[in-house]
Amino acid sequence: MKKLKYMLLMVIPLFFLLLTGCSKLSLTTTKKEYSADGLVAVIKGKSTNYKKLTYTVNSKTKKVAVNGGHFAISVPVSTDDQNVRIKATNGDKTETKLVKVKKAKALQDYLTFAQTYNYTLLSLGQPTDQLQLIQKDGISTHTKNDGTKWYYNVQNNQLMGIATKFSYKDLKSKTGQKNFATDLMIVSKLLGADGKKVLKEFGKQTKNASKNSTKTSMNQITSNGVNFNINLSTKEFYLYITKY
Repeated sequence: MKKLKYMLLMVIPLFFLLLTGCSKLSLTTTKKEYSADGLVAVIKGKSTNYKKLTYTVNSKTKKVAVNGGHFAISVPVSTDDQNVRIKATNGDKTETKLVKVKKAKALQDYLTFAQTYNYTLLSLGQPTDQLQLIQKDGISTHTKNDGTKWYYNVQNNQLMGIATKFSYKDLKSKTGQKNFATDLMIVSKLLGADGKKVLKEFGKQTKNASKNSTKTSMNQITSNGVNFNINLSTKEFYLYITKY
């Protein structure tokens, strides 16, 4: 009996110590520096036993969405390095991580691009599809009359990247094909890329991708320093235009 009591006295404190260790506040990230992936850099990490989890970048603080203890923070890339401070709190306990989002090359001055883009659309008889000449820092959405959405990452008046998505259903119609080809040609030309070359390569890769149902991305297309990356899903594809 004495031996049993002695064992309990030894085991019980150890058991509670293990429980305390399991519930300890923690915060980790997969890297210390992150580079652009499309229009953003994606910071990945894990946090446990927190009451509040936030991140701060460029003096703005936002909540972090967590799924099963794991999180992914999307930060639009800029022409400057950006420090991101992630903070987990639980009562008087605090854990912080500081990571860097590396700078990237801009496509073009945004105002120059928007003015030329709008002039081009006017000449094509599309005055209602024009871009705003002044954009706040961040990713904005431009919805055209045909329903397609284009996304622009503008930072410090610089156009960092452009993205769009098209459904395979739309591309099966002549109207959808024409709209996509026209948009891609216009944007490519304004950025200094060879639109015909890009469109031809895109058509070739799309045809090959349709034969491979497991393919999730296409080879990068590069023209005059401008990169075109395409990701595939079951119903649509995503196009990212960048210089990084």
